[in-house]
Amino acid sequence: MTILDGVARSEQPVFWDSLTQLDDPYPVYRRLRDEAPLYHDERADIWAFSRFDDIQAVSKDWETFSSGVGGLGNDVDDTYQLFLPAGDLAGVDPPLHTRLRGALRLAFSPSALARRFEPIVRTKARELIDTFADQGHADFARDLARPIPGTTMFSWFGFPEDDHPQLMAWFGQMLERDRGQRALPASTLAARDRMRAYMQDAVQERRTVRRDDLLSFLVDAEAAGEITADEVLGASMLFFIAGITTTSGLISNSLLHLDRFPEQRELIRRDQSVIPAAVEELVRFDAPIQTLARTTTRAVTWYDAVIPEGARVALLWGSANRDERRWADPDQLDILRPPQRHAAFGDGIHHCLGAPLARLEAKIVFEELFQRIPTYAVSGPIIRVKTPTDRALESLPVEF
Repeated sequence: MTILDGVARSEQPVFWDSLTQLDDPYPVYRRLRDEAPLYHDERADIWAFSRFDDIQAVSKDWETFSSGVGGLGNDVDDTYQLFLPAGDLAGVDPPLHTRLRGALRLAFSPSALARRFEPIVRTKARELIDTFADQGHADFARDLARPIPGTTMFSWFGFPEDDHPQLMAWFGQMLERDRGQRALPASTLAARDRMRAYMQDAVQERRTVRRDDLLSFLVDAEAAGEITADEVLGASMLFFIAGITTTSGLISNSLLHLDRFPEQRELIRRDQSVIPAAVEELVRFDAPIQTLARTTTRAVTWYDAVIPEGARVALLWGSANRDERRWADPDQLDILRPPQRHAAFGDGIHHCLGAPLARLEAKIVFEELFQRIPTYAVSGPIIRVKTPTDRALESLPVEF
């Protein structure tokens, strides 16, 4: 270990692999911020920013750091293939992004989401907790964190309740990945095709009989000429996947860390008015989306290095949220921390459209769970979702 410019540096060069998920990436992120704030993985030919200020600046400069150039979307692997042929508003630039987001904006207004989903989420949370509250054990990922956003999205789409188990199975299969591989496995693409066919049939039904649901909203936007038929299908696939995985990651990560920091859980138990602040701190502490990518539209000089035109650039949101240049003691979970904007839901024109819904679902889960089960302990090995982008749990066994 050597000290340069007041920063401790290992004699071993720092290494980050965009396609290999780590159980604890935060020590690597710290080394990247200190030793290689603009990192280049020559093997994969991808660049990476890890400091908060850099990531915020890059995310706001969509003209230079594009989400649409090359048609690869904004994931570091081939996840964009799940949302083809069109409608992935997270993977396009203005003016197309402006048109798509404008067409969808009203459906995602925070007040409308709260009115629609607060009773649905609260009822489902109570039902789920009832199934295990007297058993003394549960899997908080499988039994709570994933079913909550699953039910929310299925309800919003207007999908029949009898179909929910199959839809959840397809969702899980679409998260399958081969470690370290950019290409999606055949099982993922097969699940996508089944889900897409199901979605297409549902869309066609809404063209005949309109309902009070998200698919009907999208079909109305198509009829008004605001979006195309392909964009209805692609946007529906995006909302289906992102609407479940991001929120399930927020909830499952949070419940894991509230066991590791029991004094923070006790603060929530004693005073539920701190829950909104707790949600912001928990999503900062372990962001459910760790990494998203951009493509440069021109050569860019940054930290005396030249990122060439057409380069893939990763934004390490998870690292940005632990940047000690912005937060004191960033590796400490502190739900009473003074509020400060984080990067867990992105920034710039691609700030997450569904962030208010994710916050609402997490808030309600914490309110209902800690009334019934104020303390618990992780009782077995956790299993993580396999995608390189998402930080979420497949399994979180607990005892109480």
